[in-house]
Amino acid sequence: MVIEDGRLAKMMPDQPFNLVLVTLDEDPRINFYSNLPGHPAYKVPVGSPVEVIFEEVAPGTFVPEWKVVE
Repeated sequence: MVIEDGRLAKMMPDQPFNLVLVTLDEDPRINFYSNLPGHPAYKVPVGSPVEVIFEEVAPGTFVPEWKVVE
């Protein structure tokens, strides 16, 4: 899914951006919704393997994001 008109002011400069659903191989009952930074909107290969990265949003505060494993 691509977000083109999200209402969060912090995310507006990054629009459009991808919103992805990540399912863990280790436990398919665990899912994450996240953005996919560094990957062009509308160009996400469905089913691609991803790995977690962490963005520091405040000193000592990190949020998980994902990147496609090439």
